[in-house]
Amino acid sequence: MIDFNFIYELVEDTYSTDNGRPSLDPVMLVKIPLIQCLYGIRSMRQTIKEIEVNMAYRWFLGLTLDDRVPHFTTYGKNYSRRFQEKELISEIFSRILNQALRAGLIDPSEIFVDGTHIKAAANNHKYTKQLVEQQAKFMSDQLELEIDLDRKKQAKKSLKPAESEAKEKKISTTDPESGWFHKGEHKEVFAYSAQVACDKHGWALAYTVEAGNIHDSQAFPTLFSKIEPFQPHYLIADAGYKTPSIAKFLLDQNITPVFPYTRPRGKKGKLRPKDFIYDEYFDCYLCPENQELTYRTTTREGYREYKSDPKICAQCPLLSVCTESRNHQKVVTRHIWKEALEICEDIRHQKGMKELYQKRKETIERLFGTAKEYHNLRYTRERGKSKMEDKVGLTLACLNIKKLVKMMAGKPFYFVQICRFTPYFGNIQKKTNLKNEVCLQSETLRGSVFSCLLKTRKRQQSSGLFFHELRNKKAS
Repeated sequence: MIDFNFIYELVEDTYSTDNGRPSLDPVMLVKIPLIQCLYGIRSMRQTIKEIEVNMAYRWFLGLTLDDRVPHFTTYGKNYSRRFQEKELISEIFSRILNQALRAGLIDPSEIFVDGTHIKAAANNHKYTKQLVEQQAKFMSDQLELEIDLDRKKQAKKSLKPAESEAKEKKISTTDPESGWFHKGEHKEVFAYSAQVACDKHGWALAYTVEAGNIHDSQAFPTLFSKIEPFQPHYLIADAGYKTPSIAKFLLDQNITPVFPYTRPRGKKGKLRPKDFIYDEYFDCYLCPENQELTYRTTTREGYREYKSDPKICAQCPLLSVCTESRNHQKVVTRHIWKEALEICEDIRHQKGMKELYQKRKETIERLFGTAKEYHNLRYTRERGKSKMEDKVGLTLACLNIKKLVKMMAGKPFYFVQICRFTPYFGNIQKKTNLKNEVCLQSETLRGSVFSCLLKTRKRQQSSGLFFHELRNKKAS
């Protein structure tokens, strides 16, 4: 069902045609790691051993029983010398995805986005600590402009240009491109972060790979640039993407963001931000005791600060559960793009949004679970970001291949797309005066549908029913 001959065009300029000894078939060299990924074989050495004794693998590679199987180091050498800079794996992923798109099996109206961490092939105890410049946040340039406009509106001076900040981070000596990932207190390893997008049927649409210490919200722009051509109507993501910048960006793109509920932050037993009501007309906050918190400044991070009067707060009966500051002053912050998050909250309460978000476990989370459990994506033996991108791309391509082959090679009516059922269909027109406009995949299927309609008509005539009685009913 899959034609891999396009690989010859991609690697043609890396092979000599007039001198040198005969080379191995490049398609075979790509199919070997494909076998490893499809069947979750742990290493290339073990994969070669399986190919030597498995006739199905030999048939897939085009090898006879007498042909010699390549050495297990052959793929590694050819990859580093010929394939690494050609983006060969990403092209394979794109070709498989395009074939599914042409078959009409993908519905990109709802796209699910999530990230997962893959343990790197690095010793956790071998690292150095270095000062690394902080990565710019998403939409930081636009945020600076709006902060400046907001301060001018409030008669405040413009902020001075921010100085680049450096933060001490752990850098692995084994794989410097990986990142130190820590989730709570129970998991601290060097890892990579794979950001993946899929549709509601579980087809992997795009992917990116970042270091393990890159937050999901910072990796989002690169992933979105790849899924933007699909023009989704809904984008469903977990709380890691629920930031003011991403919410505003998606709303500006006319994409409906579907985010989960997040608990308000704060100490237990203390007043929470939701207890303070924002007055948009007067641009102030009101505390539970109806005291006003007025605007003071806009910070470099994009938060407006609203502060109370310390003299009034000192006599307040709720002081012990409101603030612990020495001067008895309460400070409430509000991001300048807070309205975008409030719109997302309104969307979350709309009909069908809760059910839409719950589909994550059937789509993107199932995709990650399958890839980690059956295709060796829980950890990696590859070192370097470029090799990790190829590993993730090949794994996702294998998942798409499995779905594509099962649907294209299955029973005919599993993937026939019937557009609508209205009068006339070929030779049946003269006998039934009914027309059926059907989108079929091949001549074989067209004949199958035709014979099926004839049998249906005979059964209906024998029972005294006629086709014109079913004119207004939908066909399934």
